[in-house]
Amino acid sequence: MTLAFTPLKSQITSDFWLKLMRHKLEVAKLDSRPLPILGYIRPGSGVVEYLEDSLILDDTVEEADAVVMRNECVAFKGNIKLVNTKEDFKSCNKNEYLKDNRLTDCTILTFADLKSHAIVYWPAYPTCPGVITEGGECQPPSFLEEKEMTYDGEGEELSEFDSAYDDLRRRVKGYAPHHFYAFKSPSGELRMDLLSSIMPEDLSDQSVRFGCINTSPQRANPWTLRTLLTYLQSLDIASKTIDVVIYSPTLRRLEIKDGLYVRDEELGKTSTSRVLKFSTCDWIKVSPETLEGVGMVGWELNNKNKPGPRSVNLKANMDQESLAEQSAQLNLKLMRWRVIPELDTDMLEKTSCLILGSGTLGCQVARNLMSWGVRKITFLDSGRVSMSNPVRQSLYTFEDSKDGGKFKAERAGEACKEIFPGMYCKGVVMSIPMPGHPISSLSASEVKEDTAKLHDLIKSHDVIYLLTDTRESRWLPTVMAASEGKILINVALGFSSWLVMRHGKGVKKKEGQPQSSEKNHEKCLEQDEDRLGCYFCADVVAPANSMRDRTLDQQCTVTRPGLAPIASAMGVEMMVALLHRNGKDSSALGQIPHMIRGDLGDWSVANIKTPSFNCCTGCSEKVVKKWREDGFGLVEKVCEDEKYLEDLTGLTELKTQAEEVDWDIDDDEEDF
Repeated sequence: MTLAFTPLKSQITSDFWLKLMRHKLEVAKLDSRPLPILGYIRPGSGVVEYLEDSLILDDTVEEADAVVMRNECVAFKGNIKLVNTKEDFKSCNKNEYLKDNRLTDCTILTFADLKSHAIVYWPAYPTCPGVITEGGECQPPSFLEEKEMTYDGEGEELSEFDSAYDDLRRRVKGYAPHHFYAFKSPSGELRMDLLSSIMPEDLSDQSVRFGCINTSPQRANPWTLRTLLTYLQSLDIASKTIDVVIYSPTLRRLEIKDGLYVRDEELGKTSTSRVLKFSTCDWIKVSPETLEGVGMVGWELNNKNKPGPRSVNLKANMDQESLAEQSAQLNLKLMRWRVIPELDTDMLEKTSCLILGSGTLGCQVARNLMSWGVRKITFLDSGRVSMSNPVRQSLYTFEDSKDGGKFKAERAGEACKEIFPGMYCKGVVMSIPMPGHPISSLSASEVKEDTAKLHDLIKSHDVIYLLTDTRESRWLPTVMAASEGKILINVALGFSSWLVMRHGKGVKKKEGQPQSSEKNHEKCLEQDEDRLGCYFCADVVAPANSMRDRTLDQQCTVTRPGLAPIASAMGVEMMVALLHRNGKDSSALGQIPHMIRGDLGDWSVANIKTPSFNCCTGCSEKVVKKWREDGFGLVEKVCEDEKYLEDLTGLTELKTQAEEVDWDIDDDEEDF
């Protein structure tokens, strides 16, 4: 009698797909090797379920919900193959794919569009269309006779079968295997084991029976019977006939007591279990060679009830902020596939940046930091958004400039969160004390508080961006960063020129002892053999009040509009390269420059490296030591007396010595 089989259907949760997509993006990358999966099917349902834990990426899969599911379900072990392109999916030889997976319970061929969160997939439960006979023909499977199995003694006895199956489940830690074989032990007790454990000598035992769980509703022939027949054809079966049990257990959850799995409920006393007897006289052992020319079956039908793949779009099932997070990270994750495998996206995400100055440069730097995955940014500025700002400063709009304007620092932080909800931003409204700008008695306490607040901010952030409008406003952050050993990136603009530089490593606290740090950010600077210069190292005059007696065009930063995006991008790229340092002047992203000077007037870019200046008013040991000793006292002196820094650092003496030099230059042309 010829058999007809009820095909299986798949039900895959969105959690399964999301887990697979994360694994592809962050771990597997271009690796398209199959991954192990577990499907679960309740006997009689005909539906194979794939949960989040069905995708096995490590050995720890004993999650609570998974244990419940396994104890109530039959386990299907298989694999999922996630190809890299849609063309790979289409061009895959579907018949050869099933042949390669003929001894697996289930397989899923998949392509995931990580950008649109869409998945094309095609589940299969591979099997031969029939039995392969000695003539090489594939015949529809047929059986000789059928017998019922009951509990009332009128047919095959099931009680013994239930006990043996329960014992097998305990030994495989609660799984309900869908294929097994049963045999009599020397003591006459019925025992069961997994088909993968069968030995050649067991195949000649006349008492051996093969079994499959009935996964189909009512009395229909299950697909597990068809896959069992395919598996049996890969064995050397010596007997002329075999018995196959279609077993319909009433599964109950197995509770753990004293380290053993036991039933928490009695089995019901009804069953649709039965025994089919097959003749194997003309069967031959199946191998890849004997399957040549045989069309495998097992591909699941799609929603139109036709052979073909299915598709699912996960956007509708995802939280919008989670969707934004994954989409924002996509470009960076893809970099790690092939271009920069060493890219540390987790480190960048945890890096905290302090942006001093929330104008044109500050806005551009923030956008570039967000693109690199930096999620913690603090803005510091005392100004408000004016009507002239929004066209040049990308975080502000016309609405922000109305009614006197919103505070730039606060609005910049809000704008970043509006662009990407996963940002941790805040704005600090305050002024930076500056040399040459006297402190009145009324404002002394406020300036002292601002100094302390600025110091705390610099200490609590990993990278400092110095983007303020005036030269003197860059002095105090330079001193503090040198004292704390922080990474400081300085970006400044002229009309057609720009400067991007990183300040050198911090001043040692004690002779022979470097600035202590628990983070790798500051250690990046320690790899410099020589201490590099800062923004003020090239100056022989102290910073002073640059706003005094200036016309409007001199007070404002008048610059070509294209300069800010260029310079700010270089500043962020410099930081990322520095944080991935793997050598003296190199990183996973290439060279690590000290200073870049460019000019759009002649389209030139110069990569310059300069040492620190021992008389520098910003980073020299004399200034940093004085800051550590006097703190705000140093700030007061510098604000009141523009010459104090020159006297402190030795610049006054240096200039005096230069003036006293007798420049005796002989202009006689005959000497040349």
